[in-house]
Amino acid sequence: MTRRTLVAVLLWVARIWSIASVGLLCVFLIGEGLPPLTVKAMLFPFGVMIGLMLAWRFERIGGLVAAMSMLLFYGLEYLGHGRFPKGYAFILVSAPSLIFLCCGYLKTRQMSDTTAEPGGRVYSGELGGSEN
Repeated sequence: MTRRTLVAVLLWVARIWSIASVGLLCVFLIGEGLPPLTVKAMLFPFGVMIGLMLAWRFERIGGLVAAMSMLLFYGLEYLGHGRFPKGYAFILVSAPSLIFLCCGYLKTRQMSDTTAEPGGRVYSGELGGSEN
């Protein structure tokens, strides 16, 4: 499997998972009503939702927004209650952000592996890469 194929597969896994995550959060928000607007509520669910939606177009930025929102949410929860949130649901909902970050990293690395040769041709550093 080439790096390009791996990135494409991971990207679609993250996109489908993010649709499920954002959809689930929307169902909870509609069913339970909006939480009071506190810093923690801005981080989870809103920060995670915004990050996952941004990641569809900007993988690294959106993934970073969602992942940092979750990390800050966990930090504030620990500072406020002396423990982390129980269960795995928070992690599962925000997990696509890590996949988006990996895809953004792999895309950037793939672009940096491609170097221009003198004479204007582009050479891919991978074995079996194509020349333009």
